[in-house]
Amino acid sequence: MITGIRKWYRRTWEARKWQRDEFQAQMHHFLHHDAVTTQIFAHRGSKCNRPENTLSAFTEAIRVGSDGIELDVHLTRDQQLIVIHDESLERTTNGAGLVRELNFEQIRHYSAGAWFDAKYTHEKVPLLSEVLALLVKLKFKGVLNIEIKTDKFQYPNIEKITSSLLLSQHFPFSHVYSSFNLKSLKLLSKLEPHADLCLLMSTSEPKIQQGLNTKYITHLHPRLDWLQKNTDKLKHLGKPLRPWTLNNDADIHLAFDYHLSGFMTDYPEQAVHIKSLYNQKK
Repeated sequence: MITGIRKWYRRTWEARKWQRDEFQAQMHHFLHHDAVTTQIFAHRGSKCNRPENTLSAFTEAIRVGSDGIELDVHLTRDQQLIVIHDESLERTTNGAGLVRELNFEQIRHYSAGAWFDAKYTHEKVPLLSEVLALLVKLKFKGVLNIEIKTDKFQYPNIEKITSSLLLSQHFPFSHVYSSFNLKSLKLLSKLEPHADLCLLMSTSEPKIQQGLNTKYITHLHPRLDWLQKNTDKLKHLGKPLRPWTLNNDADIHLAFDYHLSGFMTDYPEQAVHIKSLYNQKK
């Protein structure tokens, strides 16, 4: 019953988005004379129409022309770097348990897509290395945003393991690191002194100030509602922004109108479409 309601809601939401009148987007296009370079990051891949943080979600994100891809990494008991959002398996797989208490092969046994739709039953929780290989195969040349998920559990050496993997070869795409945990970003600043290091936050003003005052933090990644309430500060903030998660047209327009560095969205195809309207040749 609950699964059926979820599917109905998702289909209805998707239909509403695609049926929206484009008048607002067209008006923004005519009033906006500067080229838009704001980068669109597919949040956990194309999360609106694929199971999040799976190879199919990342494939779709690239297909629709996303500038960037955002994903989350955790460390298994046997020190394998996997791509999954939660600290446990329950929400996005048909398994159970904490990632840090399970070996990779145990996690690999479960489906990471059946919860979303039966046709994605074959999807498994991927290794970060597998995602990197996919991006290379698909000739992705954008930006990979790797969120280090240490805000609840501190996975020993996850920063070093992640950095070593990203530096192990030359990739055709660039990468940035983001985290709610300033300690993880500090460790990464020592491992990769020139890396783009992004502090994640919700609406905390002290944390905004901490991000602004910390030299090795290059970007701030605030939650959408902070952005909505602080548009008067955007032009003079001092560091570029990539807010999360912008899913309706009005918020996407806001990001483009203020020439933000980038933003996370569950609807990358719609965001790419809106961006194209801004950048049409007159």
